[in-house]
Amino acid sequence: MLILELLGTLSLRNETRPVPLAAQQKRPLGLLAILSLGGRQGVSRDRIEAYLWPESSGARAHHALDQTVYAIRQALGSDLLLSTARELRLNSELVRVDVWEFEQAIRASQWTVAVGHYKGPLLDGFHFADSHELESWIETNRTRLRLEYQKALEFLANLAAEASNHSQSVAWLRRLANSDPLSAGATKKLMRALAAAGDRAGAVQHARLYQELVRQALEMEPDAEIADLAAALSRHAITEAAAPRHRSAAPDNPSVTPSVAASTPGVKGRSRRDRTVLYAVIALAILVSGTAIWGWMRPAPAKQVVRYTLAIDSSEAMVPSTGWSGRVAISPDGSRLAYFGGPRSRLLIRTRNELHAIAVPGTEGATSPFFSPDGRQVGFLRDFIVQIASLDGGPPITVLDSLTGVSGASWGPDNFIYADAFSDLKGLVCVEAKPGAGPRWFTTLDTARGEIDHAWPDVLPNGKGVLFTVRFRGKNGAKGRISHAIAVADIPSGKHRVIVKDAMYARYASSGHLLYVTANKTLMVVPFDQNSMKVTGEPTALTQGMRLGLGGSADLAVSGTGTLVYATGVGRGDQELVWVTRDGKTQPVDPDWPGSYLGFPALSPDGKWLAVARVVVDESFSIWIKRLDRGPSIKLTLDGNDNYGPVWTPDGRSVTFLSTLATGATDLWTKRADGGAQAVMQLHEKWNLSNPRWSPDGQWLIFQTDIASPGSGDILAIRPGIDTAPVPVVATTFTEMSPALSPDGRWLAYISNETGEDAIYVVPFPNTGTARWAISGGAGTEPLWSHRGNELFYRDGSGNLVAVAVNTNPIFSLGRSTALFSAAGFTSFRFTPQYAVAPDDQRFLMIRPLETSTDKLIVVENWFEELRAKSRK
Repeated sequence: MLILELLGTLSLRNETRPVPLAAQQKRPLGLLAILSLGGRQGVSRDRIEAYLWPESSGARAHHALDQTVYAIRQALGSDLLLSTARELRLNSELVRVDVWEFEQAIRASQWTVAVGHYKGPLLDGFHFADSHELESWIETNRTRLRLEYQKALEFLANLAAEASNHSQSVAWLRRLANSDPLSAGATKKLMRALAAAGDRAGAVQHARLYQELVRQALEMEPDAEIADLAAALSRHAITEAAAPRHRSAAPDNPSVTPSVAASTPGVKGRSRRDRTVLYAVIALAILVSGTAIWGWMRPAPAKQVVRYTLAIDSSEAMVPSTGWSGRVAISPDGSRLAYFGGPRSRLLIRTRNELHAIAVPGTEGATSPFFSPDGRQVGFLRDFIVQIASLDGGPPITVLDSLTGVSGASWGPDNFIYADAFSDLKGLVCVEAKPGAGPRWFTTLDTARGEIDHAWPDVLPNGKGVLFTVRFRGKNGAKGRISHAIAVADIPSGKHRVIVKDAMYARYASSGHLLYVTANKTLMVVPFDQNSMKVTGEPTALTQGMRLGLGGSADLAVSGTGTLVYATGVGRGDQELVWVTRDGKTQPVDPDWPGSYLGFPALSPDGKWLAVARVVVDESFSIWIKRLDRGPSIKLTLDGNDNYGPVWTPDGRSVTFLSTLATGATDLWTKRADGGAQAVMQLHEKWNLSNPRWSPDGQWLIFQTDIASPGSGDILAIRPGIDTAPVPVVATTFTEMSPALSPDGRWLAYISNETGEDAIYVVPFPNTGTARWAISGGAGTEPLWSHRGNELFYRDGSGNLVAVAVNTNPIFSLGRSTALFSAAGFTSFRFTPQYAVAPDDQRFLMIRPLETSTDKLIVVENWFEELRAKSRK
């Protein structure tokens, strides 16, 4: 049996024979340590490669991991590592891991056994200097295990004290103080235990050593309660020393003044040992303090308000802002910042004492992070999907895969997540934070007052209500268009009322205030009572120049401990069109033609014209026709309804598009691309529709139904002039979406979630029930055919654009699959492709956030102190 020890110095040994040197090298040991921390469920290969070979390309990292696995198996046996195509794990029948045994003892409340396993901090002295992500992940686990160890020590010390075994209580608390020598709480506990054991002088001496350590290591004055407690114990010791002593008293009882105690050999020896232990950690404490960059490891004695711009490494820079989604969140205790960034647009977690962030695997292309109330999990959004991930590791868990949008979510103390709905004309959705939970509508739009959307929820800490942004259109809108206000909804009824006008992105501060952003990008604060859910004072401006998107998005977060984080910037989250080559090189289409929103791009058959859904400033969604690249453009649809999803007719003369009505119904229209004739209605449905597609011969018009409609999303079709009602093309109990017809009209690609994840399939058309082929071999969305019909493009689960070779003669078959480039930084949408393929199949027209001046992320520590100072004036 192999024994792997991670607590303290990393050690690998065998109960019966020496361990080969090949298995004791840094990379094999590092891999074994990672798999141990991953637990019995294992760790994904992608995550291991990112940890151990962060600077290597995918192919090099794959090879290096395979070589390391081979070396371990050669040295320790082929059965030690169990593997699948995606994961690696340790065989728990062949190896004992002290971390596993420690955690098992903690779960079983076997406190003595647990502390026996803890021989020091996790992987003490073992470093991966070239992997910031791995170091951060190890530090997170190191902190978690140390806290469990300290809890066990406290429990054992309390048990001993209750049994009047004060010497044993002191022993446990000495270990507690040594594990965190800068902790005022641990020091006070040990002092009281020493006093209870009759060693008041020892308690006073420990207080002085602690005070000296804090002054040298942290350059600050120690907790005043330590000095008060030491003074009280000193006075008591002097009183006892002055009293007559009986001869029967224990001769080594150190109840004397410090000067007398210092001359006592037994006490003097113990004092030196205490000093040796505490001074040994001074260098370590200084080193740890020196790595902290936010200053949160070292709070100022007077809790001074400190403002600064947070420095972020260029490789971890925040993704460009968008008008409809958020980027940042802060944990309730202020110890972690979550944001989306890096070249793969992943969720990054940056702790207060680290220079670099750690990426959460499986979060590419997601957005709008939010923390659980206990700060141990973080949630994030995709179109129609709510996911959560544990900060202790493990893959993301899908809570909900329908109804939700990307404009914010909040996790309440009732363990429900309150989230933005996908489409306008809907209220907020709520769902319990567990897999497979059923969602329900939480708020309802007041359409009589012009409400068209509810977004950016923030649950009050007392669980009584939810703050959110209301969007208005029409007579209540500024300049007859769009305006915003902050409302609060009661839990559980969902009934809401407006509390602040001309306001967006509300965030509650536990100091009893409400933060929000105005249309002129001013950050405001106003007193707010969460119990009555009413504004109780006058608003005050905090700063100007906030980053504010068209859909009310902002980068604003405040922790329960008073750390404020916000971003300033001139950008509104505009987007631009770009050409992307097969090797990932980009070129803007027309820098002078951005949009507050761009989506559903469609190229004309000759590739010279573009039809796209576009929003300019605060207008509604409209269909625009543009000559490529830098030619003129026209607005094809009028303001009013939201128009989206354009597709060209096979002859290239007209565009078919969707129009959403105020009732939630959808019309399908066709209109000449030059605007020279009135639009012709193709279909009216009471449900939302999307993704219209014409067959090449113009005989079929295919589309998909909304996942909230009967059937949970099906692919239907009509033959204009023949069918009086849509006919099913692919319709099951699962969700089918994103239909794409091959250039010859014989094959239909689409997405189905029947396996539990979105995957791409191809069926014959129109006889779709005769055969089927799986294309993506895993997660895949947004399928499109090449113009020659010999390739099928899609996005995989990691955000890459993939090309699959296809052969349709004499029978359908698949060839090689190639990941062309990472598309994580470009707009994506689960249900409809957000890119178009050029006629030569060598370029892709894609959408990305428009780069403007770099946003600044501002941190304000101890911000509540500033509010208190203002309230006293």
